[in-house]
Order: sequence, then structure tokens, then C-alpha cells
Amino acid sequence: MHLTILTADLLPPLRFAPPVATPNLDALIGRATVTTAAGQALEDALLAAFSNQDSAAAITARIDMPAEIGTWLRADPVHLAVSRDNIQLYDSHVVNPTIDEMTQIAATLNGHFASDGFNFMFPDAARGYLRVLPDDMPETTALWKMGGANVFDHLPRQLNGKTNWRRVGNEIQMLLHDHPVNVAREANSANRQYPINGLWLWGGDGGKNGDGGKNGDGGATALAMPAKYQHLFGRLALARGLANLHNIAASPLPDKFSLPTDDNSLVVFHAPTREIRSMSPFDWQSAVTNIDTNWIAPALAAFDEKLLSSLTLIVANESTTLTIQAKRRSLLSRLFQNTKTLIDYA
Repeated sequence: MHLTILTADLLPPLRFAPPVATPNLDALIGRATVTTAAGQALEDALLAAFSNQDSAAAITARIDMPAEIGTWLRADPVHLAVSRDNIQLYDSHVVNPTIDEMTQIAATLNGHFASDGFNFMFPDAARGYLRVLPDDMPETTALWKMGGANVFDHLPRQLNGKTNWRRVGNEIQMLLHDHPVNVAREANSANRQYPINGLWLWGGDGGKNGDGGKNGDGGATALAMPAKYQHLFGRLALARGLANLHNIAASPLPDKFSLPTDDNSLVVFHAPTREIRSMSPFDWQSAVTNIDTNWIAPALAAFDEKLLSSLTLIVANESTTLTIQAKRRSLLSRLFQNTKTLIDYA
């Protein structure tokens, strides 16, 4: 029975929050084979795990709109913060849109873009979609790559199609500037919310992981994971969509570790990444502690009891990606124990 745990952002970004103690993970590192690769986002590590070449929009659409057929762009609600020199993007983790708000916004956009044949759909408040002809697909940058990036440098780039995608983006911003949804948001002084003043168009680049075609793998390194999983546990839409695409059983993430019933399982943790992107340092600390206490500790105990044949932990971070392969206890392993801890790999 093999278990792989994929997580990210157990090390905080600079000035976000102090590192959290991870005694169980450090104990695992002390008795494991640890290999390092280039830093990457959770989503890039997940796509690499499946050696995937499908577009992110097509993958998540399998979960959000299983009855719909087409080629897709994601059109996700964002807040664009304009400064003198650049524009910064805040995604749905910060904006927290509701399905009612996005239904209102979709009605406005679909009325305006009817002559273009566009139909914006929001099956989930955080995830919008736009059906696009295959030969009209722009080059785009994945939403998860936009943290701290200048929006000006990553706008959709028209290829050979007829649509001027920068015009579309500008018109969306104008339509949303004084939209009733945002008027209501700004009037709610008791619970100040960021206006939803843009949609980020992305995710239609098959095989490019949505990086605008500038770097085919986004710096991701193919990880030493089992070739075929039988069960995936996770909440992230991209993870569930990949499971669907590869005919793998998928289940919600349990609150704590329990021994899987399948021979080869993958557990995907999104919580630390989510809390960093929502700028919630205390919730991030809780998420990391939960993984260390309720997952790493009992999983390592199950490995020691030989209930697990192998235990692999993949930790993706901005600075480095770790592949941690647990080893059986032996006198030799105690003599040559790894003295590093998680923070030493930052």
C-alpha cells in the first residue's frame, strides 16, 4: 500500500508570518531520502505529477460543467489594484465572490458581448468560464502565477484568432467599474469588500500550464511519483478534475489521516496555499500545524508498523520543491540520519 502526500507552502513567503514548528515533518526528514527540485506552485506540482498536457480550464470544467462541451478559457473574478507604476491582482481567495454576485455580473457581460457570441458562465462563484473557438485561443498566464506580478506584463496575447483579447479585458473592466454588485460592496462599510473589477482570462493553453507560452513547464520538475494512482483525496478543483480525466476515484479530504483502502493513493492539501493567497497568516499557521499533527505523524506511524509499503511527501514551495521518501528504521539510518529540518531547505 503506497501513499503520496502532495502539499505546498509549508514555508511562509517573506514577511508573511513566522515559520511554524513541524516536529513530525522534521522527524520524517531526518529518516528519509530527500531530493530537491526547482520551486513551484502547488498547481504546477500537481500537473507535473500527472505529466498532464491538457489545459487547466478543460480540467476544471470536467468538474464544474460535466455536461458542457467546448474549448474553454477560465474567466475568474478578481480585484485589480491600480498604482502609479503597475496593477496588482487579488484573486477569489481575497475577493470572496458569491454565486448571486457572479450571476448578476454574468447577465451584464452576456448582454454586452452578445454580438461577439460570448457566454460567460459561473458554475462556481470563484470559477468562471468562456467557450472559445480552438483557433481563437489566446496565450495566457495562469492565475496562480499572478501573486505579486504586474498585470501589464501578463495580459492575454492574441495569436491567430479574430478576437482582440485585450479589448475584451478592457471592456469587462469598464462594465464592472460601477456595476451594482460593486456599488453594494463599497456601500457595505461594516464588512468592507474588494470590488470585483475584472475577470482574469486564463487556462486555455494546452500543455503550457497556462504561462503564456514563455516557459513550457513553468519551472516545474517531473516528480518521482507513482505512475498510476487509484484514489485521490482533495478539495482543489484542479486535483478533482485530474482524477476525473485519468479515471481515478476521488473523495473529499478527511479531517485527519486514516489508512487508505487502495494500493496507491494521493492526498492533496490546498489549505496552506489557500490561506497564504487569502492573506490569513493565523489560519495558515493552523493549516500547517494540522498537516503536521493529524497527517504526518499518524502516516509515519503507519509506515513504521508496515501498514504502508511506502510513504512519499512532496512539498512544493516558492524557493524549492522537496520529495521526501520515508526509509525504514535501521541502525545504519540512525548513524547517518539527516540533520536538516524543513526550515533548512528554505
